[in-house]
Amino acid sequence: MSIDYWFPTVVYTEVLEPPPKRERMMVDYVDNFHSEHSDQYTVTGDVENDYQLAHKPEFNWLNSEVNRHCRLYLEAYGLNTDNLVVFSSKAWPVVCNPEFRLYDTKRVIEPHTHPNAHISAVFYLQTDADSGGELTLHASPTHPIRYLPLAPFLERATLGSLDQMEYTPVQNQLIIFPSSIEHEVGLYYGENNRYTIVYDLIVTGTEDLEGDNEMCTINPKHWTELHD
Repeated sequence: MSIDYWFPTVVYTEVLEPPPKRERMMVDYVDNFHSEHSDQYTVTGDVENDYQLAHKPEFNWLNSEVNRHCRLYLEAYGLNTDNLVVFSSKAWPVVCNPEFRLYDTKRVIEPHTHPNAHISAVFYLQTDADSGGELTLHASPTHPIRYLPLAPFLERATLGSLDQMEYTPVQNQLIIFPSSIEHEVGLYYGENNRYTIVYDLIVTGTEDLEGDNEMCTINPKHWTELHD
């Protein structure tokens, strides 16, 4: 007998080691961001017009790490990353303040995708251990598992029966996954504020890429803005 598992979803995780000075700079930045919205349970920079952290010097170290690990992630697809460039189109802070936790809510962030990006990267800058806030990734609505009548008879979860996967936040952990995957964030109930940095990433060919580029996103240096 042979059981084959085809068409996997590729998710990358790694715990980073930020230099203390760099870590302090990032935390200070998010502290200042949070001070302007300190009366909310959850506040996200993309909603509050602070979504270009990749341009801020405080995040230069993290930018480099996200780029490096994204390239390792893309190599899992068998890609030659020498021909690719990773761009951050958006990068923003997400703050959870447990002081204002709503006890009747189940999630920090509702299920969603990022249709404006290719890859999503999540970095846990500050979080209490074992305090909720799980990142849950969901199988696509068109995935075959959605059409199998398994639920009444499922005795144990196997790789073939999974339709979602949870990642528990870990301090300084980076998680990379396809932006098209629906995901949500569970309730966080730690003692301290949780700080997360999120990137929307676009993968293009290099500026001097030659040959067949029909299925490649062209490097933006070759784009032309059209006018009336």
